[in-house]
Amino acid sequence: MNTNDTYLIYAGGTFGSHGVPLSPLDSAIFLPVLVDRLGQYDPNHLIKILPNNIIKDSSTLTPSDFVGLYDIILQAYQAGGRKFVLITGTDTLSFLSAFLANAFAALTDISLIITGSMQPLLEPTSATYAINLDSDAWQNLTDALTASKHHTGVFVQFANKTFHAHDTQKIDSQANDAFVGTPIQESVHTKAITAKLPVQALLSNANHSLIKTIYCLPNTPQILADELNHLHPNTKAVILIGFGAGNVPSSPALIEALKQLHAKNIPIICTTMCAFGGVNGDYQAGAWQYEYGVWSAAQLGIPAIYGRALWLIINDAMKLENWNV
Repeated sequence: MNTNDTYLIYAGGTFGSHGVPLSPLDSAIFLPVLVDRLGQYDPNHLIKILPNNIIKDSSTLTPSDFVGLYDIILQAYQAGGRKFVLITGTDTLSFLSAFLANAFAALTDISLIITGSMQPLLEPTSATYAINLDSDAWQNLTDALTASKHHTGVFVQFANKTFHAHDTQKIDSQANDAFVGTPIQESVHTKAITAKLPVQALLSNANHSLIKTIYCLPNTPQILADELNHLHPNTKAVILIGFGAGNVPSSPALIEALKQLHAKNIPIICTTMCAFGGVNGDYQAGAWQYEYGVWSAAQLGIPAIYGRALWLIINDAMKLENWNV
């Protein structure tokens, strides 16, 4: 592989969807159309397609799919590739991006740009697969290809913006400008945890690892305690989505449930349902839980927590000293 070439991975999503209702086209159908379009883009920018069988609506991606995409990029990197663009769906783009940002954090010479679109590249009802001129897909892709030539690291490219991939979030289900995150101009600090296990072991762990989310609502605290007391056996971590700055209603039953999970080394990570601001211990309504082993998500959003937690879990490295960044 050539370090100057850009390697493109198509993983489905709205970008390559067609029909009514929309669903991702098989790569055998979509990629020839895309390659033809790319031939008109920049003849001096060599773009090569990496084979990939994970072609899905991103809402159906699983942890094993995350590892599968990681493996495709890792193998190409080990063969000499350095520039990559990954096309995926927007529903889980932030979750996948955070996972890959953590997975490749130790590689200082990789350029991985993750993108997608809110509108399909092709006209949904066109039998000839005509280009959809109203779509944001082509602009997002060409911006991602340009970014792959100029930036080193793992980033999300969307709506003329480049974000650090470790913590982006989809905040609009319809608008083209659907994502927020930390702009590339701002520095970020993420503790790199390199892969400690071979890919097959990572895949096995991914198949047997569950990250549970519990969303706080104005219910009695007993409901939260019951949920924590009846976790799936494969649960490796819990994301507790609190009010405001991470406030969670307290009760003796909930405290006991937290103690039991702490004793089992199942981390509970508190975040907020608010899109911005993160969590803190300014209020007693939130501070109490940290006395019972709950971890703070600080400024990380839910997709960022999931992506980092999954990477640590499948590497058997889900420890507080590895979580704090």
